[in-house]
Formats: sequence, C-alpha cells, structure tokens
Amino acid sequence: MEDFVNKMVEKVGIDKATAEKVVAFLKDHADDAVQLLQKSGIADKLPGGLGDKLGKIF
Repeated sequence: MEDFVNKMVEKVGIDKATAEKVVAFLKDHADDAVQLLQKSGIADKLPGGLGDKLGKIF
C-alpha cells in the first residue's frame, strides 16, 4: 500500500497525507470505486500501472 501512496505522490503531485486519504476513501468504497474505474476506462489511462494496482489492492 505504501508503494501505491508513494506513486500517487510522485505521479499525481499530491502530498502524502492527501494520498493516504485517497487510499482510505478507496478502501471504504472499494466496490464502487473499482466498478466506476472499470466502466469509465480511467484505470487504463493511469500512469505507472496504477489502474492495475487498484484492481489488485481491492
């Protein structure tokens, strides 16, 4: 999980605290978030393979 947070900090440009909040939100809403990302096609466009990692995390 720490690797995912660090990649968000590096690739998205947000601070670590915000990235950790995003991860907490995604954990709380994992089913909804993964379905939305898959339907929208956004997961395929995330840099550094983050889309694949999202699916594996949740």
